Amino acid sequence: MSWKRFACRPGTGLLMAAVMGMSIIGGLGAASNPDSNADDSTPPRREIDRNAPPIRIAFISYANPQQVARDSEAVCRYLEPFLGVPVKGFVTLDYGSSVEAMRNEQSDLAFVDPLAFMMAHEQIGAKPLVLEVYATGQPTYYSCIWVRKDSGIRELKDLKDKVIAFADQVDMSGHLMPRDIFVRQGLLPSNRLEGSFFKQVYFAGGDEQAIRAVYNGFVDAAGISQFAYLLLRPEERDEITVIARSIDSPSHLVMARRNLSDDICERISEALLALDSKKPDEKRLLDQLYGVQGFVKAKMSDFADVADIAERYGFIRNQRAFARPSSESSGQDTPEDRQ
Repeated sequence: MSWKRFACRPGTGLLMAAVMGMSIIGGLGAASNPDSNADDSTPPRREIDRNAPPIRIAFISYANPQQVARDSEAVCRYLEPFLGVPVKGFVTLDYGSSVEAMRNEQSDLAFVDPLAFMMAHEQIGAKPLVLEVYATGQPTYYSCIWVRKDSGIRELKDLKDKVIAFADQVDMSGHLMPRDIFVRQGLLPSNRLEGSFFKQVYFAGGDEQAIRAVYNGFVDAAGISQFAYLLLRPEERDEITVIARSIDSPSHLVMARRNLSDDICERISEALLALDSKKPDEKRLLDQLYGVQGFVKAKMSDFADVADIAERYGFIRNQRAFARPSSESSGQDTPEDRQ
C-alpha cells in the first residue's frame, strides 16, 4: 500500500528540505521545555521520565526514507513534554508494515490512510485519534479520473475499451474510490475490473507513476487522488484534466493500538490538535507532518461511507462497525462513537 503525500495535501506535502528539519528542531526547543511559558490553548507539559518505556510511532515513507526519518525526529521532540515519556519514531515503507508493527506491539501509533485504519480496526482493534486537515481547510479529500486534455475523452463512457491506471490494489484514494466512480455510474460491476469495461487495468505503484503515465500517453486515464496533479511540474499540469470525482473520504489519520491507555491517547490528541499553522514554529512542524494544515478529532462514524466501499470490495467484513449512530444527526456522539 502506498501513502501519497503532496504539496498541499492529503495528507499532502512534497518532501521538505533537510534544512527545514533542523530549523524546526531549533525553533521548538523552547516549546519542548516543561518550564517554558505556554498560552491557554497549549496542553499542560510534563517532566519527561527518561526511564519510562517510549511511545513508538510508525511514520510512512512516501519518498525518501532518510528525510522522513529526520522529519520524524522533530515530531517526536514536540510530543515528548506533553506525554511525559520518551517518543521514538521509525519509518515503514507501506501501510501494511505499519499495521503489522502495531499488530506485533512494535508501534503504539501510526500515520495511515482510511483503508489501512479500517482494516487495522477490524483485525487488531486500532483506534482513530485525529484526522489531518488539508489546504482545503477540510479533513476530507476525494479521488479523480484524470485524462489528457487532448485525448478526446470527455466523460466516463468514453473510457470503454481503454486503459486505466490506478495506484495500488490496496489503496483507498488510488483504487477503491475511483473504481467506485464507475460502479456508481453502472459502467463497471463491483466484482470485476479488467475485461468488463476497460481494455486493461494497470496498477502503477503510486500516484506519481499513474499521473505520469497519463501525461506521457502510456494510459488513457488514471484513477487517483485529487492532489495527484501536484506531482507534475507546473508547466505539465495544464495538459491534464478531471472528468469525474468520487465521494469524499475522511483524510489520513493517526491511529493508536487497541490497548494504549486512554490517558496517553488523549494527551497525544491534545498535543496534535493544539498545533496552529498560523504560528511559524508550529507551521514548520506541520510541514514535517506531511504538509498538513492541522488536525481534528476523529470518530468511528467519520468512516461510514468509505467503509461501505471497503466492504463491497472485500477489504473489510463489517462496515457496521463504522456506522453513524442515530444521535449524530443532533450533533451528539455516543460513547461507542467516541472510542
